[in-house]
This record gives sequence, structure tokens and C-alpha cells, in this order.
Amino acid sequence: MRLNAFISHAGFSSRRKATELVKEGKVKVCGKVVNEPWYVVKDDDAVTVCGRLIHTEKNLYFIINKPKGVTATVDDPHALKKVTEILPKKHARLYPIGRLDKDSRGLIILTNDGDLCYKLTHPKFEVEKEYVVTVKGLLDESDLAQLKKGVFSEGDMLKVKAYSGVKKLGDRTTLHVVIAEGKKRHLRRLFNAMGNPVIDLKRIRIGSLGLGELKEGGFKKMDRDVIYRLALKGVKDTKA
Repeated sequence: MRLNAFISHAGFSSRRKATELVKEGKVKVCGKVVNEPWYVVKDDDAVTVCGRLIHTEKNLYFIINKPKGVTATVDDPHALKKVTEILPKKHARLYPIGRLDKDSRGLIILTNDGDLCYKLTHPKFEVEKEYVVTVKGLLDESDLAQLKKGVFSEGDMLKVKAYSGVKKLGDRTTLHVVIAEGKKRHLRRLFNAMGNPVIDLKRIRIGSLGLGELKEGGFKKMDRDVIYRLALKGVKDTKA
């Protein structure tokens, strides 16, 4: 197994971060610094990262229906409750894939599979994420066209790949939107820039993987083959 893949499979970090650690000289194999991420690790090699001996471990996969108010960033010292705390304590070493801010809810994947994390979050794979969004104001045809055309916010071009199911009630609009990228607070920034702040934001799909009947605050263990087949549907080179 290549060194960067070995580190990610050990649950230490994503494969992309592992590559950076290797190039920074923070990884040793049998006591010697190795700077090549593609170095092939043998079965009896001792690998240390930042001085810590690591071992590959069995990959685990869970989906969670994250409630509003739960933090998905595991290293936030101010979080009242982290998404990892929804799972039993024996799975504390799993980490969430992708962004879903504290005030948003819905589908999130927890795993120790760095390769899956890389493929679901790197922009080049363009994995679709679908959300149900409720915003202030009544969106008209020009507003909906602007969603696909995009707007600039803080130096980023923010847009949606598709939208559907537009419903208007009172002074609010609810619709489904699909994005294939994941800039920080992507949809909130997009709608704010259009003058339609988000009231509620729920992710319901990653690739072809949906929440199904999973209740809010609940979790479900998934098989590796199912996760890869559904979450990465349509993505080339999905083998770990």
C-alpha cells in the first residue's frame, strides 16, 4: 500500500492531508524520514507520523441525520455537542466528511476511511449534494436563474447545479438545490448575497446516498460497498 493511503487507512487523516505530512518530512518508515507519498509500505514496516506509531484499522462507516445545533467540526473546543457524540464512545475515532454547519441539519457520513473522504470532498470529483432550503422572501424566475448563474461572495463564485420543487408560502420560499462543490457555508452565503437569508437548511443526499427513513438524531451503520456505490455513483476511479 502506498504511504499516503496507509496513513489515511489508519484513520490518522485524509489522504490529501497525509500527502502533505509526508512531503513536510513528518513521516518515518522504520525510523527513516520518507518524503515520497507513493512509497510502498511493506507488511512489517513501522510507520510513525509526527512521532506517533500508526496501524491500519478496519474501516467503519455510519450515516447520521444531524440535528440543528450539533457541531460537525470535531476539533471545535466551544461546541456544546459534536456530531461524533451521537455515536457510541467506542467509535470516537471516526470523523465527519464534508461541511455541514451547526445551524444546518441532515445527512452526514462518519468514517475513518481517508480515501473516501478525499473522493467526496475534492472538487475534481464533483460529487452532488442535495439540500432542502427555506429562505426569506419569494424567489421569482430571475432569482432562480441567478442561482444557476452564480454570484460572487468574498472572492468565491457561488452557484447551484440545479434546483426543483419550488414552493412559496407567506413570505418564504422552499426549494431543493443541488451543488457539486463545497465552499464554506456555500448555500448560506449564496442566498445571503441575493438578499434571501436561509431560515432552514437540510442535506438529504450525497451522490445517490439518501437519508431514507433515518430519524433526526439517529445513526445507521453502513457497509463499505454500499457507501462507495451510492455516495460515489457516477464518479470515476472509486476503488480505494
